[in-house]
Amino acid sequence: MIDTEVLKGICYFEGCSSAELRSISRFISKREVRQRETVVFQGDPSNTLYFVVSGGIKVYKTSVAGKEQILHIAQKGESIGDIGVFDGGPAPASMMAITTTTLYQIKKEDLDSVIRKYPKVALNALRTLATRVRRDSRLVEELSFGQVVNRVAQLLLKYMEWETGSGIRLTQKDMANMVGSSREMVNKSLKYMEDQKALRTTRKGIEIINGKILENIAEAVGVHSS
Repeated sequence: MIDTEVLKGICYFEGCSSAELRSISRFISKREVRQRETVVFQGDPSNTLYFVVSGGIKVYKTSVAGKEQILHIAQKGESIGDIGVFDGGPAPASMMAITTTTLYQIKKEDLDSVIRKYPKVALNALRTLATRVRRDSRLVEELSFGQVVNRVAQLLLKYMEWETGSGIRLTQKDMANMVGSSREMVNKSLKYMEDQKALRTTRKGIEIINGKILENIAEAVGVHSS
């Protein structure tokens, strides 16, 4: 039995009337998921949209080398599986329960019918997808920043001795060209390393003040700008 009060708290159905929710609930079914159970595998056909009622779902991608990158932890009220359902392609990421989780689910063809009948659901879906794009863009920026910080630190270690007073004469534009990034990202990376007390920037150039910290940054995986 689908609880229409629960539907009110789900992103796609916010603002719908009780009558609308009762009608929509006819298309929705319930699914209980065990901890560590996979709901969707990356590359699977996408014909079902899921809503988290309780618990949490880890959304992640796996590289060819087997490395896992978590994109998001979906929690109560959020949807998962939207991209594949709307564009008709395979699931772009895997989804696994991180705890015992209750899901509501709706098939693609039923979702199409609901969206056509209830414009408010269509608007909510657009808002949800826009929020997803903004969130994923922020994640890409953070990951890119982490990679640039690593490369800039490696560059400094390669071209500069650690003695106080030695200064690298490369411009930030030079460094950006060498690490394959923008001057703005290099500037942001240098500020991060300065905050970490690895270096200081002076009129003469960049002065390493703690080589060990710089080494740690150069070797770090997943440095963040926050």
